[in-house]
Amino acid sequence: MTRPVCIVGLGRAGVGMALALAKTGAKVIIVDAKPSDSPEMVAALDKLGSLDLDVITDWTGTLPSSDLEALAVSPGVPPNHPAVLAALSNGTPVWSEMEVAYRTTKSPIVGITGTNGKSTVTALTWHLLRKAGASARLCGNIAGAGLGEQPIGEICWQTSESDWLVTEVSSFQLEWVQAFRPRAATITNITEDHLDRYASFEEYANTKHRIFSQMEGEDMAVLSKLHPEAQPPWPIRSAVKWIAEDESGDLTIRDGHVLRQGELLLREADLWLAGRHNLENAATALLLATAAGFELDELAAHVATFRGIANRMERVADLDGVLFLNNSMCTNPAALHASLAASPKPVRLIAGGIAKASSWEKYRGLSPNDVRKAYLYGRDRGALRRAFEADGVPCSEFETLEEATRAAYRDATSGEVVLLSPACASFDQFSSFEERGERFREIVLTLGENEER
Repeated sequence: MTRPVCIVGLGRAGVGMALALAKTGAKVIIVDAKPSDSPEMVAALDKLGSLDLDVITDWTGTLPSSDLEALAVSPGVPPNHPAVLAALSNGTPVWSEMEVAYRTTKSPIVGITGTNGKSTVTALTWHLLRKAGASARLCGNIAGAGLGEQPIGEICWQTSESDWLVTEVSSFQLEWVQAFRPRAATITNITEDHLDRYASFEEYANTKHRIFSQMEGEDMAVLSKLHPEAQPPWPIRSAVKWIAEDESGDLTIRDGHVLRQGELLLREADLWLAGRHNLENAATALLLATAAGFELDELAAHVATFRGIANRMERVADLDGVLFLNNSMCTNPAALHASLAASPKPVRLIAGGIAKASSWEKYRGLSPNDVRKAYLYGRDRGALRRAFEADGVPCSEFETLEEATRAAYRDATSGEVVLLSPACASFDQFSSFEERGERFREIVLTLGENEER
């Protein structure tokens, strides 16, 4: 690269892109609206150390130059940002974090995207590869999993052709991919989400489909006939492995088992947590891991050693026979229904925050036989209550997560489950779903202290 690359935003992704580009010899300009003495900027610049970078703080949105190799945008930068529009108008390529990583690494990438389940599939694929003896790194959009995951930009330039980068990829990271070509990739499913960013569900889905756009030849796409919406509307040019409910798939999911050509490969009892969606997650991870040359039988033997990840149906505690599960990652109604299907019953449900679905009808379908009561908090708790009560589920409203959790504990009896599955974004009261999950853990571990039951 003879011209500089301008990075917009010096958050987690921006720091990673700056490292990857600078370490591979590119000239880098960084722009960020935050002042230079803000704690976030000081911490970010400290991570970049003594690298020769041009940093512009208190940035107002104007491109620092019209002669750029590319504009590299952090995922939080919307497509209609003035700098993005200016770059496009003068013919400057716009790159995402995934594009930068692909251009600066020698390692094969396994890319996992989708609305729900992508973090679990990413972590499990990484786990299987490591257990089978491969050198694998867990990276990308995955965060709060407690498994040492890193931004892909921070590690991609340090790895070799023998290292596999197992990468969770968000739709935001796929908006500006051009050459990005994973060696293996999947879309777990696509349900309504991020409609504050995309004009329609179709636009959101088409963005997800871009993960397959450059794959060809011996690259491997893993698709499920159970989720036709995850299949792109154009022919895939790479090899394809299928998951199905019948023998038409490379792997079949039926009656609580994963089968290969009619023969048992995996039982639901082998999983970290029961549920049909986790059978799908396991089957997807198994097929993705075969891209590294391992056999399904060898990989399947390691599934039972996977313990799940933080904030995804995470077992927090068992207090007086009441099981507490943390599914803070659940930020939409489809994820809520999947988590309820996987949870032991009966459930006392804690939900709330900022709803992201376009219709409250999508929150319908709860069974009062399964959900004894819902404890609702946060901005949209009133609307959630109306949706849940329409299905006959008793509800109470609270201002905070702590108040809701303590009330659920007081009401719960031995054999019941208190499930945090918010079905909403966290940003009314927390900076992220990780912070929300951490707060839930803290609350649960103090229950019983001066708490009457």
